[in-house]
Amino acid sequence: MKRLRPVLLAGGVGSRLWPLSTEDRPKQFIPIFKEFSLFDLTLQRMNNGQLFKKPIIVTSERYLEQVNLSLLRTGIEAEKIILEPEAKNTFPAITMAILLALQKDKSENFIVAPSDHYISINKNFHDCCLLARSNLDKEGLILMGIDPQYPSKDYGYISTNLQDTKIKIVKSFIEKPDLKESKKLIKDPNVYWNAGIFIFNGSWYISNLNKINSQALEEILEVVKEGTTKSNFFYPNSNLFNKLKKLSFDKAFVENNELSFMVELKAGWSDLGSWSSLGAMQRDPGSAMTLYSEGSYDKAEKPWGYFETLMETDASKVKLLYVLPGERLSLQKHQHRRETWYVIHGTARVTKDKERFTMQTGDSVIIEKNQLHRLENSGDIPLQIIEVQTGSYFGEDDIIRLEDSYGRVDIH
Repeated sequence: MKRLRPVLLAGGVGSRLWPLSTEDRPKQFIPIFKEFSLFDLTLQRMNNGQLFKKPIIVTSERYLEQVNLSLLRTGIEAEKIILEPEAKNTFPAITMAILLALQKDKSENFIVAPSDHYISINKNFHDCCLLARSNLDKEGLILMGIDPQYPSKDYGYISTNLQDTKIKIVKSFIEKPDLKESKKLIKDPNVYWNAGIFIFNGSWYISNLNKINSQALEEILEVVKEGTTKSNFFYPNSNLFNKLKKLSFDKAFVENNELSFMVELKAGWSDLGSWSSLGAMQRDPGSAMTLYSEGSYDKAEKPWGYFETLMETDASKVKLLYVLPGERLSLQKHQHRRETWYVIHGTARVTKDKERFTMQTGDSVIIEKNQLHRLENSGDIPLQIIEVQTGSYFGEDDIIRLEDSYGRVDIH
């Protein structure tokens, strides 16, 4: 049985994780898991000679050094590295990789995967790949789905037909519903998170794409034809590439494909695409995650609970706040910093100047400099908040307390 050719997407920025993830160092290259980055772990996951061939990596020229460092660190050799002159989303990246590989082998089977997702158990992932590979005689696209653990408006969902089979027929795709809709979706046993991992035959894909959007295919064919290969690097023709539309693989192909299947990946999974999802991983005692920082920080006990500093740079600081049920922080303001709060667990009652409102898991709010604010735990379980501070100074003495339940008032 033919092995799968991995196509690994490593050109994204991960802007929702700013300031941890930046344009110069996006989240896939940050050593979040002890000394390993998410890209390192993705390479290691695909390092199974019985299942996979050498990977094709699609990235940006600006990230080539970081890609090479990961390949060196993991001892893995890439079949080809495609260097995009600018980001055009996933559809052009994937289609270029498929076209280039089919030049050598028209019967190639592929697994397309992001390089910035976390999967807890590689064996279960490999079992899913084996199952999908054995069903590639079906003319269709095979996706991996995850049993949703909580309602999330950050993830896409897959709805499958009611069937007790390992390979399920996809009924529909739901792209990032609001929190109310996602709460309904996770109650349906036939609905799964979309892990963004695709398995398919390359020639089938090109044939089907030609039916769905022949113009887009022709444009990318021309980009590949006019591109340049040097060693194992491929440089798309920049003039033609830059004219391509920004299109996601989901919008351009997946949602227009007539027949798709799904296999369930039974493993811990996260796209780590937001501070909420990163915070959820951070508090998981089974996780090996240690957020990148220039030093290590102790937990600071407070009368309302405690906070931990997860990361600090000259321009930003990230904390995990743990507020006990019924407790609240002081009514305060800051002169030198702006704060963004992300609720990762529990129910928060927020005061922001004259406004008072409730926030649930997944919600966020921005507190500007000199804006009066307060955070309370109005629920009966501990409240956990990721607090991202940006500004010029982050010392604890930049807290001006106007009212406090524990007698720590600075202004009377």
